[in-house]
Amino acid sequence: MSFFQQIESRSESINSLLCVGLDPHKAELPSDAWEAGEKERCEAAYQFCARIIDATSPHTVCYKPNAAFFEALGANLGNVTLRRVIDHIPADIPVLLDVKRGDIGSTAAAYAEACYDEKDGLNAGGVTLSPLMGWDSVQPFVTGKYADKGAFILCKTSNPGSNDLLALSLRH
Repeated sequence: MSFFQQIESRSESINSLLCVGLDPHKAELPSDAWEAGEKERCEAAYQFCARIIDATSPHTVCYKPNAAFFEALGANLGNVTLRRVIDHIPADIPVLLDVKRGDIGSTAAAYAEACYDEKDGLNAGGVTLSPLMGWDSVQPFVTGKYADKGAFILCKTSNPGSNDLLALSLRH
């Protein structure tokens, strides 16, 4: 079943449209854990997300962990913690990995593998992408062996600074 079929099926089965973001901000973690070191930060972030997942899973169509918050936990254990969080999500609930990737073809292919691979990657069902560099920055995420995966492509974002580029008037 494709990512979007999983979303549709889950939505219909629980009568919900809820997508829960998993963003372990530094301010939401115990300050002593943050100061103690990477291992303690990562465990605090994992526990924070696990509590959210456990409390919301009956009502959630999809979880959307933001990779940047996990990467900021530390170079050694940040991605390990992200994978632990993804593995904590019940198997019948899709995962949309918020990574906003967008790079040239070969790099995009490596990012796609890192996001989607079940064994050595993050095992996400879908991702967020920034298409600024063109189709070749999106293609590896949605074609070939990843054709059944999902991609949400940024068009116009809600942050005020997005107007700096995304709302420019163009001359013909």
